[in-house]
Amino acid sequence: MSTIVSTSAVTGASSSTYVTASGSSTLDTAALISAAVVAKMQAAYRIDSEVATLKDKVSAYEEMQSDLQAIIDAADDLTSNSDTSVFSTLEAYLSSSAISDPTDVLGVTVGSDAELGIYQVVVSQIAMAEKIVGNEQTSSTTALGKEGTFTLQLAGHTQVSIDVTSGMSLSDVVKAVNNQSASSGVTATLVKTSDSGYTVMLAGSDTGKSITLADSSGTVLSDLGFLDGDAIAQAAQNAILTIDGQTVTSSSNDIENVLSGVSLSLYADTAGKTITLEVGQNLSGIESGITTLIDAYNTYRKFAVLNQTTDDNGAVDGAYLFGDNVLRNANAEISDALRKSVTVDGTTYRLADLGITYDESNYLEVDTDTLNDFLTQHPDVVEALFSQSATAANTDVLVTGTAGSMDSGTYTVNLSFTGGAVSGATITDSLGKTTDLTIVDGIIKGADGTDYEGLRLIYTGTTTESSLSTTLTVKGGLADAVTRSLDGYANTSDGLIQKRIDSIDDTITDQEDKRDLIASNASDYEAYLVKYYAKIEAAMEKSASALALVKALFKLNNSSSS
Repeated sequence: MSTIVSTSAVTGASSSTYVTASGSSTLDTAALISAAVVAKMQAAYRIDSEVATLKDKVSAYEEMQSDLQAIIDAADDLTSNSDTSVFSTLEAYLSSSAISDPTDVLGVTVGSDAELGIYQVVVSQIAMAEKIVGNEQTSSTTALGKEGTFTLQLAGHTQVSIDVTSGMSLSDVVKAVNNQSASSGVTATLVKTSDSGYTVMLAGSDTGKSITLADSSGTVLSDLGFLDGDAIAQAAQNAILTIDGQTVTSSSNDIENVLSGVSLSLYADTAGKTITLEVGQNLSGIESGITTLIDAYNTYRKFAVLNQTTDDNGAVDGAYLFGDNVLRNANAEISDALRKSVTVDGTTYRLADLGITYDESNYLEVDTDTLNDFLTQHPDVVEALFSQSATAANTDVLVTGTAGSMDSGTYTVNLSFTGGAVSGATITDSLGKTTDLTIVDGIIKGADGTDYEGLRLIYTGTTTESSLSTTLTVKGGLADAVTRSLDGYANTSDGLIQKRIDSIDDTITDQEDKRDLIASNASDYEAYLVKYYAKIEAAMEKSASALALVKALFKLNNSSSS
């Protein structure tokens, strides 16, 4: 009889059953079928290898895309147009030649609408809450034996009535006052004044406001000493300070927008001593933004180095983009952007002047001492180097926004007027190409999708002329150059890398379809061979059985003849 042997198909399909003869047959049909199918699958195996290589390349492109996007994000924070620009974030700096730590006296909060400036601040007095103290009592829990009603109110709050019965103690009176403190603005505190003495302190919840209290029936307040002439332990007072000689009075120690976008918190008076308040750029934020860009570049640099490394056998393992022109061109774009310079007051500056240089492996490194010194002494140069700036020769044309895609150089802006208002505008580059600008609510803007997107101009003057022409000078913009040059590579919608990824993905899909067809055909061939060899095995088995029968009969005849 035949033996059924189960063998896994090499095509990736489900297992097939092969029939192999037992007994006299020495034919290994399983091996024959396997060898035949493997031969059919060779093209599929080559596709598997190709697809694996393509997938490695896609992963490499995705890593490159992510690394470049990280550089763009970091650079964007160093541009002038970004909502998160580190150059538009301001910080308060306090100093004093007479006060060791000015922050013990003054706290400063700087908002987004603050302006750069330096101010001299003297705090004459801080705001105080009024406090009224009653006479000392011998017990806080013994019934006072007093009856009556008194009223209580902090200025700006609601007057309340406190009812006192003869069985109430000093502690009970405190509770009764505090039960209505949310309305009255007055809180009561039990104070132990001696080993056997207690009193109650009434305090306003707000500074600079007086407490009004009176007995409306009975003499509870009078008897407890709250109406005595010396009961006011601390009178309410306003905060008083001067800023550049201008007196400021506030009922609160927290003074919002005392300067445009600047709020102060007063902790103590300065005893006539002066604190210098400087509202300036957030230098630590700028330094952090620069180091973030450097770190992002170095991460990409590590990737680029790996994909350009060779050994005796060619490209090293993991160098899936070796010799790739997209990688090579992106490297050149970054290198060109980082070589940008800016000229300020006749002096040209580059990254190296800020302490940012290349090491022997072309990774960026920063001398933090040099960078900090430069930020402190020349913050305008740092901003000019990284962030694009533009100025108009005509001072009536105010530049309120720049376009990061504009090259450094000079441009001609032409304005048309109707009835004294701007009615049309164009801009012409150094090559003579003229582009229309749009006008929205009096603001002259670069149109979306053009090289001038982000450019914003405002005409602040008055004129009876029909037209005006002025020169626009654009400078610097290392960070703008980085974002502009790399977006064409890293953009996930239509960047060069994404196009490569999409193309490879399409190729992978096509190859996998071919592979599946080859495997399907091999599987069909496998099924055919199983049936084919099964018939052969069955025929061989039948022949063997017949032969065995003949031999048996022959042997029987021989035995009978003898």
